[in-house]
Amino acid sequence: MTEGELKNRRIIIKDIESGRIIADTQIIRYNSLSNSVMISTASFQEKKFYNISAIIFTEKGLYESSGTIRGIITGNEIEVFLGRSREKEDRAKTRYPISVVGNVKGIYIDDKEVSLQRGIQIETINMSANGILIKADAGSFDVGEVFTLLLDMGKETLDLQCEIVRIHKSDILLEEYGCRIEEIRTVQKGGQK
Repeated sequence: MTEGELKNRRIIIKDIESGRIIADTQIIRYNSLSNSVMISTASFQEKKFYNISAIIFTEKGLYESSGTIRGIITGNEIEVFLGRSREKEDRAKTRYPISVVGNVKGIYIDDKEVSLQRGIQIETINMSANGILIKADAGSFDVGEVFTLLLDMGKETLDLQCEIVRIHKSDILLEEYGCRIEEIRTVQKGGQK
C-alpha cells in the first residue's frame, strides 16, 4: 500500500477484545516504514492500547489489517499500526457493522448487466473485506444471482458487483442476503472513478 492509496480513505477500526467499533474515520497519512496510519485523536474516547482489526476502503478495494493502537498521541493525531494486511478473507473473519442504504442498479443475465428502471432498495447490516450482508424485501434475490450495488458512503459511492451466496429469512416481509463481493470500484462524488 502507498500514501496515495490510503490518504483521506475511510477506515473502520474494531477492538478485538470487546468486538466493538472504536473508530470510523479518515486516514490523515500513511507511514510505509512502520506500516502505520495517522488518524485524528477526536476519533477515540479512550486513548489506550488496543489490539485491533481495521477495514480500509481504498480505490482498488477493501483491505483488512490486524494490528495495534498504542495510545501515543502526537499533536491531535494517534498512530494505528496496521500489521499484516490482506485483500481477501473467509467468512469466519472479522465483520464490521455498517448501516448504509443502497440501491441495486442492475442484475447480470448471461454475463451482461441489465439495468433496472427502479432499483431494489437495500440496507447493509455488516461488511468484511470480501463480503456484505444486506437486508431487502423477501424474494428480491436468489442464490447465485449477480448484481451491481451502489452504496453512498458520503464523499464517495462504492460500486460493488456482488453474488448472493446465502439467504436467511428475518421476517415475513424481509430477508437477509449474504453476498460475496466480486469487484469493487470507488466513485468520487461528481463521477470520477
